[in-house]
Amino acid sequence: MKYLVCYMTLGYPNSDTFLEFIDKSQNLGCDILEIGIPTNNAKYDGPTIKSSYKKVNKINIENEFKNLSHIIRKPTLALTYLEDHENDLENFLKMMKKYNFAGVLMPDLIIDYIGEYKKYHEFVKRNELNDVIFVSPTVPDKILKEVSEYSDLFLYYGIRPTTGIPIPISPDILVKRVRPLVSNKLIVGFGLSNEDINSVIKAGADGIAIGTAFIKKIDSEGLDSSLNLVKELRGILDET
Repeated sequence: MKYLVCYMTLGYPNSDTFLEFIDKSQNLGCDILEIGIPTNNAKYDGPTIKSSYKKVNKINIENEFKNLSHIIRKPTLALTYLEDHENDLENFLKMMKKYNFAGVLMPDLIIDYIGEYKKYHEFVKRNELNDVIFVSPTVPDKILKEVSEYSDLFLYYGIRPTTGIPIPISPDILVKRVRPLVSNKLIVGFGLSNEDINSVIKAGADGIAIGTAFIKKIDSEGLDSSLNLVKELRGILDET
């Protein structure tokens, strides 16, 4: 089985549409949900996701969590920046636990807090949540191998510097290089195109994470189109 991780920004483009996407996407093939928490400092997100954060930056996060908790049927992660929670991380984690989140993914943890990642990992675990670790091609092999053993559920490998930004090297080459180093499930994301999906799966990835494409579909063609994309991606993974 290959895993489909579906990302959507919390409350985007509005609460009702967001909840409908999350609810229906679980029936159409999403195995894990990844919920982006609005931030003013999305330094590892691309322009599409940054724009989505700006559009919902006035939402009440706890209210959205509460509404979301009623429809969660698959493991659900919050994607949030550690930098935003240095002074209130415990309260944020407790709120996540209260509203049925399975874990947290902090894209700046290994990049900006590499010397302290074990401390934060243990802190997340003490709050009875999974800590899914994000790495990129810039992370040294020794660190990548080490953190793959710590990461819960899977290791998230972002093949681009930010979501939706092209790179000058084929994604399958990147996956083939790191696959022997990773003892965990390897989920590949950050701006994958449809053309990339087959190649990264054949290169050894255990699944994909998609977000930018869903937001673009909602923006340009509406909710139904984004849900059709979920179905399409599920089909691609099942056939690979």
